[in-house]
Amino acid sequence: MKEVYFQSILIADLQKNTARFQEFSKGLNVVTSVDNHVGKSSLLKALYYTLGAEVDYDPVWDKNTKLYIATIQVDDEIYRIVRLLKRFAVFHFDKLILITDSVTKELSPLLGDIFDFAVYLPNKESEKVEMAPPAFTFMPYYIDQDKGWSGLYNSFSSIEQYKKPDRIKSLYYHLNIYTKSTVELMAKRDWLKDELETLQKESERLQVILTALNGEMGNLPPADNIEELEEQLEIPKERIRLLMDQVGETRNVVQEGEMALTQHQRQLHIVQNYQLPITDKGTQTVYTCPHCGYTFDEEIFNIVRANYSEQNEEYLCQQIQLIIDSVSQKLAFAKERYVSLMEELKREEEAFHAEKDEFELYVRRRGLQDSVRRFSGDLSRVRIRNAEIIAEIKEISKEIRRLPNKKDVEEKYIECVRLNIIALDAWNPAYEGNIKLLQPIKAQGTLENKIILAQFVGLFQTMDYFKSSATRFPFVVDSPRAKEASLTSSKDILKMIAQLEMLPQIILATIDFEDFKDEIKTPTTVITLTEQRKLLRDSDYTDNADYITAMAELLKNP
Repeated sequence: MKEVYFQSILIADLQKNTARFQEFSKGLNVVTSVDNHVGKSSLLKALYYTLGAEVDYDPVWDKNTKLYIATIQVDDEIYRIVRLLKRFAVFHFDKLILITDSVTKELSPLLGDIFDFAVYLPNKESEKVEMAPPAFTFMPYYIDQDKGWSGLYNSFSSIEQYKKPDRIKSLYYHLNIYTKSTVELMAKRDWLKDELETLQKESERLQVILTALNGEMGNLPPADNIEELEEQLEIPKERIRLLMDQVGETRNVVQEGEMALTQHQRQLHIVQNYQLPITDKGTQTVYTCPHCGYTFDEEIFNIVRANYSEQNEEYLCQQIQLIIDSVSQKLAFAKERYVSLMEELKREEEAFHAEKDEFELYVRRRGLQDSVRRFSGDLSRVRIRNAEIIAEIKEISKEIRRLPNKKDVEEKYIECVRLNIIALDAWNPAYEGNIKLLQPIKAQGTLENKIILAQFVGLFQTMDYFKSSATRFPFVVDSPRAKEASLTSSKDILKMIAQLEMLPQIILATIDFEDFKDEIKTPTTVITLTEQRKLLRDSDYTDNADYITAMAELLKNP
């Protein structure tokens, strides 16, 4: 367990050239005054603000014009943290080890290493577990005058990136119930549970698919061997291919015969029926078709005759007729063959389609079988992963159970808080059964400070009882007597704070400590502020001017 305490704080106003250098001791430190408005709260706010925790200053305090330098001791190591606006420098003894303007990415991890302590919380937006900013490291160690006495652990600002129930769970780190590895284990367990739910849905989906596929397969006849079916299909396919070729060739013969027949018949008709009806003044002979009236000259008529090489019209007509008869016979034979081939092709195609249907039936069944095998494999893998996740979750739960028992810690905390409230003379029967670590109890009026203090002290007492190895930090308490009119009550409050010997340092701000110092038996360093609104002084700036200038230049430069 490491112990952290403040050695000093230096606050410098870079515009007014005023500063405050204040040293602290290990153990009890009391910052006091006779009057208010002397800067006690501003001095205490600066402590954890310099270390990266955000606080709300009084409007008259311009934190943006000021340089803050806190010197802390962590066991035997000395560190200095310098802050200007949102920029930080960290020194280990006199060695600069970090300059950054990122609290989340750089300052927090470095402080986590220095303190050997950090808090990890799930981000409200991303839901990913991340290292929380310094405010959660110091949350149970600071009570702010303005916000800390109106709600438990309510002193720091800019912490809304985490849900309220998660924020207060940071107490588990200080009780050593949670560590970084613990949170990682719990985050992994939550992730595994989500995956388990996803796998369950996937398993149900695959089972529905397999049921449907098996039902479909039950409606199909047994399948033959695929190779045999493919061989049987090749035979009719080849016959059909040959028949298609023959049909094509025969169709060409028919078309050519029909064209030849038509040509011969037309030319025969020309020879038989066309005659010379007129002669146009002896210049040219014109022939007229007696059927259609089409006229053509002698040259065309002579071409027709030349096709048969005969001048005797009767003999010419006989020869043409013989050709027509021959072509007609060939055409008739070709047509018969064409019809015959088409009928044979139809039979072959019908036979092929029958075998193809059987083949497709097989392919369909084989496809269903492949699908069944594939989905069965997927389901098997899902079930194996499901079993692995369940085993992992059990191991993680077993590991988490080895940590301090939350129930035992809660019971001790309740006991301590109850006794503290009674010791402060603030007990009310309504509190019975309502004291819980993660659900602070509230009070009204003058009792509110006592109830809040009782819970803070109860936490420290519980940490001490269970020998928590978590790092201990200074307890910074501002104005715990603000609502107390009773002298006796004020004494009880101050005594309870002063007796927290399990903490490395207490820095307490209260008015009129002189009236109570005889009641406090703990060795005390008393810091008295006297001038109103003059916490920062010219003399402190002059004494530290070179150092202030050097640190300001360091943080102003990019």
